[in-house]
Amino acid sequence: MLYIKPFTSEDDLPRFAEAFREGKLSYIAFSGKEIIGAIFYRARPDRLVVEEVDSGGDLGLFDGLIRAVADAAVTAGLPVLEFGPLVDRASLKALEVPVDEAGCLGSLPAFLHNCKHCNLA
Repeated sequence: MLYIKPFTSEDDLPRFAEAFREGKLSYIAFSGKEIIGAIFYRARPDRLVVEEVDSGGDLGLFDGLIRAVADAAVTAGLPVLEFGPLVDRASLKALEVPVDEAGCLGSLPAFLHNCKHCNLA
């Protein structure tokens, strides 16, 4: 079973704990107990900045990780998600993520509610 959860200080995962100590937040994707992907981001006063997405080339997983962070931004009342230079632009384009010239995604609630690739029944 696939699930995505935020890293917390209670998790015994050294790689993520080290990133957390460096000021990075993360969501981790699991299949059972196996880590299959992750997203690392930083909080800024007016946005969340996605620094890296590790999805193993799986576009569905990439999309799920991006949406998890977008949801976190909306929950925190932040209007923008910014994608850093390590985020794969080809994957963003393939998923039709509406990123502007500055590498930002605004209108997060609309993005979360208009998933062209989700199988909503």
